[in-house]
Amino acid sequence: MLDTVLKSVTTTKAASLFGNSTTTSTSTDFWSGLSTALLVLVIFAIIIGVAVAVLIIVANCKIFSKAGEKWWKALIPMYNSWVETRIAGLAWYWFVIFAGLSAALVGPKANYVLSILLVLTSYNYCYNMAKRFGKSTGFAVLMALLPVIGLPMLAFGSAKFDANAKVDKNGIFAIEK
Repeated sequence: MLDTVLKSVTTTKAASLFGNSTTTSTSTDFWSGLSTALLVLVIFAIIIGVAVAVLIIVANCKIFSKAGEKWWKALIPMYNSWVETRIAGLAWYWFVIFAGLSAALVGPKANYVLSILLVLTSYNYCYNMAKRFGKSTGFAVLMALLPVIGLPMLAFGSAKFDANAKVDKNGIFAIEK
């Protein structure tokens, strides 16, 4: 592939020097075909991205409904995290921690430490959510690392929400006495 590109570029330059236009049109056809293929790939990626986003949104709406909340609360940014904190049975300050880490990762000072802390906080949410829906710790790991698989399984599966399930308000960071 690379040597085809190099040949077409070098022959195009030589052809333009000597006035030969047939090689130039072949080179133009090559680049035109390449840009068309790239455009098709970009459109395909956008379609897949939108489909995944819709799947996650619908799954969150269903999870909220199973937990006894109104489904539309899953559509409002930040408010859905607040409601999810209540569904998971976590203390209010976990919402503040999650929101603060999310906001910090948007700015130019984002780093690996903040990313790891956000992953741990997300796992904390997933752990308590899994327990509230009668799922295992392994399922919580699935929800945290592959939400595109874990959330629809929780939403459309047979899991039932149990508000009385034993969970700690600090989740995985529970302090034993």
